[in-house]
Amino acid sequence: MMKVLKPNVMAPGMLVSSDAVEAEAAWSDAATYAEGDIRVYETGRYQSLQASNLNHEPSSSPTWWTLLGPSNTWAMFDDQVSTETEANESLEVVVNTGIIDTVAILGVNAQTAHVTVRDGPGGTVVYEETQSMAGEEVFSWYEYFFSDPTVRRSQAVFTGIPPFGSSELTVELTAAAGLQIGSLVFGRVKDLGQPYYGARAGITDYSRKNTDDFGTTTFVRRAYSKNLQVQLEVDNLQVNRVQRLLYDLRATPVVWLGSNRPEFSEPLVVFGFYKDFYCGIEYPKVSTYFLEIEGLI
Repeated sequence: MMKVLKPNVMAPGMLVSSDAVEAEAAWSDAATYAEGDIRVYETGRYQSLQASNLNHEPSSSPTWWTLLGPSNTWAMFDDQVSTETEANESLEVVVNTGIIDTVAILGVNAQTAHVTVRDGPGGTVVYEETQSMAGEEVFSWYEYFFSDPTVRRSQAVFTGIPPFGSSELTVELTAAAGLQIGSLVFGRVKDLGQPYYGARAGITDYSRKNTDDFGTTTFVRRAYSKNLQVQLEVDNLQVNRVQRLLYDLRATPVVWLGSNRPEFSEPLVVFGFYKDFYCGIEYPKVSTYFLEIEGLI
């Protein structure tokens, strides 16, 4: 069954704790900043546009400050996988999520991901699971001894979480070094339909290659986004529900869960939006949906 995870809106008051470290100091209304100084304010990183910058609040002073992007703590909560929260060997984040039944961790460079859900702050543990992020599969003794230990899964999805009204989510990641997480997404999933075999998954690569007059080609490696084309079978009794759900999801970043089989997790789990869809009402009992999904960078 293909499912869609619509994220709960993340507000600053929902973050209980995070041991992510900021590279820059927090903004202070008592300090004077030079042109080019960078400070953290609320959830963002701001750069000073002028010298003698005193007591100008960054979020409301566009002639004095420009927003560079999310802070290290908040990079994992925006709608872009490429803005990453970074740590060295471990990271722990605690969030009051509200009602959830699924957690997706995307754009990850880590060895393990551990998720704990409690019934309220400090409450009873109602869900706990650890997933290894090792990505190379072993099919022979040679691969067992000589497989590349640096190959990692880039995402993990935790399902079957009991939906409590005041859930507290703890995510713990570990790595040997260079830990990264692009997006932490949590919310409740909705069923769409049964996918047919024949789905098409790939990427849109934003890298550039240039060939000069002598035939020498140079490359500029840039980010990429996933894309997915899938055909679904939907019971006719569910067509109105699915149609209304897709109306609601227009221009909305969500996690599309095309399969719960781990061997298909990389191509069929996409954080993005649908570019187009249409429904073919072709049979007495079932209809066919065609979805074209574009991932976010």
